[in-house]
Amino acid sequence: MSQPTSPRICGLDLIRFVAIFFVIAGHFFVLHTSLMNVPFNNLCLFLQAMMKDVFCVGVPLFIMLTGYLNSNKTPTKKYYRGMVRVLVAYLLFSIITILFRKYYVGEEHTLLQWGMKILDYSAIPYAWYIEMWIGLAMLAPFLNYMYKAIPARNQKLLLLVSLFAMTSLPDLFNRYGLYLVPAYFSKAAYPLMFYFAGTYIRENQLKIKYWQGWMLIIAMSMVTPLFNIAVFRGNSDLVQVAGGPGGVFHSWIAVAIFLMLYKRDISILPLKRWVTHCSLVSLEMYLCCWMFDMLYYPWFKARFFETQTQFFPWFFVIVPLVFLSSYIVASVYRVIATRLHIN
Repeated sequence: MSQPTSPRICGLDLIRFVAIFFVIAGHFFVLHTSLMNVPFNNLCLFLQAMMKDVFCVGVPLFIMLTGYLNSNKTPTKKYYRGMVRVLVAYLLFSIITILFRKYYVGEEHTLLQWGMKILDYSAIPYAWYIEMWIGLAMLAPFLNYMYKAIPARNQKLLLLVSLFAMTSLPDLFNRYGLYLVPAYFSKAAYPLMFYFAGTYIRENQLKIKYWQGWMLIIAMSMVTPLFNIAVFRGNSDLVQVAGGPGGVFHSWIAVAIFLMLYKRDISILPLKRWVTHCSLVSLEMYLCCWMFDMLYYPWFKARFFETQTQFFPWFFVIVPLVFLSSYIVASVYRVIATRLHIN
């Protein structure tokens, strides 16, 4: 995850807190329940579809935060040494996850196969983000040089528009046998778009009124469910209008949330301290939350799942359980790592 700053900036900690919560909450709808595979025909499913589209911007928020915080980084030994903490955490949590997969899940692989899973970032099923982050972190100082070499603000904005077009438009327009927008760079441009969005926000200190932000989030999250009701009228599974987290509508949701939070303070001191601490251990929470998904979802679904609509209230039980369990393990890890000087 993006590295925290010192002294602490509450708004940035709040974004990191929201991002890790969104990642964990989004898994409820995308990975562990059947929202995408049931007839989309009632108000409860409409609400769940809206929530899914909001929660899926957790990773874009992390990437924007990386761009915001790293916009002045240069290729120095000190900068690259800062990546070691992420790599060590990934390695140690990979070993823990492998033990969990072997002795709890019951997976059988040779030692060599487990080692290969660590190297290809599949030992932790959610660790694709770590692989992406390593590449982005290595490039960041050079991306900063490129960005700063662009002389005018409107040219920097054009860079963002170009990345947005490459990332977000292909999945919107290249459908049903049509190929209207070049899509070759869509996956590669995805992290670059959000990185430069964070850099642009820091440089220009953009603002948005809270009511404008909420209106934008609500409007963008309603596009997919409204499309499904208008076109399919409850006779089809949920059809995603514009792709994943880098899609047209999700991109605007991510930017709106970032702008609403990055300058915000928390007046309640105990809450502020907890948000700050969650922010500090968000990387470790990300790395261990898969294990708690595997502990809680099968247990609750085996006992309580009947339909997607009926099971929805358990979102408010399972997601906090995964979040708090991940937070506890991450906090314990951070204490041990600090004492062993591997933090």
